[in-house]
Amino acid sequence: MSAVSGRPDDTNTKTAQLVGLISLIGPDIPEISRRLGQFKESVRYRYKEKVLNKGFAVHALPNHETLGLRRVVLLVDFDPVYAPYANSILTAMSELCYVVYFEKRMFTGDYVVEASVPSEHLERFAELMSKLRERGLFSSLEVYPFDWFRAVPMRAESYDFDTGRWDFDWAADKRSFEEAGYQPSAKAKFDKDDLLILKELQTDSTRSFVEIAGKLNQNYKKLSWHYKTHVLRRGLINGYSLRWMGTSYSNVLEKALHRKHRYQHLALLGTNLTEVERIQLMAKSHVVPFIWSEMVADRSYCAHFYFPTEYITEAYQYLTEAMAGIQRKVSVMPMNQTEALSFTIPYQLFDEEKKAWAFNAEDILDRFGGLITKISEIGGAV
Repeated sequence: MSAVSGRPDDTNTKTAQLVGLISLIGPDIPEISRRLGQFKESVRYRYKEKVLNKGFAVHALPNHETLGLRRVVLLVDFDPVYAPYANSILTAMSELCYVVYFEKRMFTGDYVVEASVPSEHLERFAELMSKLRERGLFSSLEVYPFDWFRAVPMRAESYDFDTGRWDFDWAADKRSFEEAGYQPSAKAKFDKDDLLILKELQTDSTRSFVEIAGKLNQNYKKLSWHYKTHVLRRGLINGYSLRWMGTSYSNVLEKALHRKHRYQHLALLGTNLTEVERIQLMAKSHVVPFIWSEMVADRSYCAHFYFPTEYITEAYQYLTEAMAGIQRKVSVMPMNQTEALSFTIPYQLFDEEKKAWAFNAEDILDRFGGLITKISEIGGAV
């Protein structure tokens, strides 16, 4: 029987409760068992059997606004000469200019790229992208900055952890929209050690702090102090995600791992919206349990959905209804998950000496200028 049956003694219901708390505080089994009023051994067993052994990766979610970062969505198409090297170029951008994710669109072949850019460098970032287009790297470029970004917690009550299937009634299941009142956090103080902790927890939150201290070659007590006094108290983590869509990151292989053919990733982007249209689109996006993340600005909204493949017909019908009346302002983009990669927060771009995010546009442009020249020579560009 599934979690939606409502039986409080249902094993699946208990797993959903466990997952709900993991989304809030991470895999802190002693604290979760205390909050649930259940034996620690039982909670630990359920965590291993129903979460870890089922292939769910657990990742900390850095609080972008607390770190002074704003999400930017780029729609980019590469010049044919550079298209074969697109993945390598975008990976280089993750190291140089705050790109944290990219994925290729199906059918069109262009890319949805997301960057977490320091607020103070937002204008220069947009100028840099425009200059790269002027130099011929991109054949098309659209830039959409957002005020805040967040990952949406898993609706575990709609998921059967034994069968790995969702139990969702498209006709009857309606959800009150409380997310409209969500407010991003104010910027807080942090340092390089805090960012390194966030990076490791974002990569894999199932590891102990002893393991993380060893990975970072840091003193365990010092690291724990930073975690408790900075990361936790200053709200640098905005919850935890369980990658229920099946995409995880292998620390051994250092690459993303995908389960094919289970979910279809659809990205929704609305622009030039009125405030009423944006709020209504947000509300409709939260009706279904398949929303993964969202970004909001005054007149724009972007959301990522992962629909089970057996629900794809219902998914397109649902999105069509959600866009009713504003079809010309909203794009739904089917994505190719085999051409995707996510990165951690851009910790390497934080200047510890200046206690500030770095952005040297001239140096970045010079580096990409050299790369463009080399690729052009290889590709035979005139």
